Amino acid sequence: MQQNADITYYLITQFIGLVILAAVIIFFIIMIQKFANRFTNQMEIHGTELIQLKKRYEDNQQVLISIHSEIEKILADNKELNKKISSLQQELSLLSSDYSDNQQVTKAIELARKGSTTKIIVEKTGLSSEEADAIVRFHGGKSSD
Repeated sequence: MQQNADITYYLITQFIGLVILAAVIIFFIIMIQKFANRFTNQMEIHGTELIQLKKRYEDNQQVLISIHSEIEKILADNKELNKKISSLQQELSLLSSDYSDNQQVTKAIELARKGSTTKIIVEKTGLSSEEADAIVRFHGGKSSD
């Protein structure tokens, strides 16, 4: 009987050991499953965040393309305006030159009418001697030197 009791005791302790081992294994499986679920949730969250970041990146890229296009248009317009400004500057320079020449001719005519000589008119107006001589002949009262 002692032997039966020992065998029974041995079987019971072995069975309890196996039950405890099974409980520990089940506990670890549950913990691993919770960790896996948490990890999966975090992966889904990060995946969603990455999708949102990709969408923002694509939107920003479209904005940059639009800005680049607008800058190219502005540069083309600026180039055209610079051409027009240059043309206007040339015209203004010509008009200014003509005005200055007209002022010198007007001054030379006044001097010739007051009796100045060709030499004096050339000195005071900067006109060529031929131009001053012609002015003296047409507008002056005396002969030129």
